[in-house]
Amino acid sequence: MKLVVGIIYTRDMLKLGDALEAMGLIVHETAYEGHRAVQYRVFEGVAYMYRLLNRVKIRTVVSDELVGTLMDTLHSFGNCKFVITPQQICPA
Repeated sequence: MKLVVGIIYTRDMLKLGDALEAMGLIVHETAYEGHRAVQYRVFEGVAYMYRLLNRVKIRTVVSDELVGTLMDTLHSFGNCKFVITPQQICPA
């Protein structure tokens, strides 16, 4: 078993959900509306306002056989970063 953790843009979330469901995985979206500050910076006496891009953190555990297929699907979305780490199963 492997733990796959990554971040993608929110604009890709629906396409990614469809692709993962086609692989047989269950996709569940959890929304949270928290405080989001608008960032201000001053450069040479001029104030600039900027907003950060929305992103989604994805965390899933998959079997060793599905890791390659999952990573191919995830990398097809372009600008995203994912980390794979071993996941130990605790005996019941």
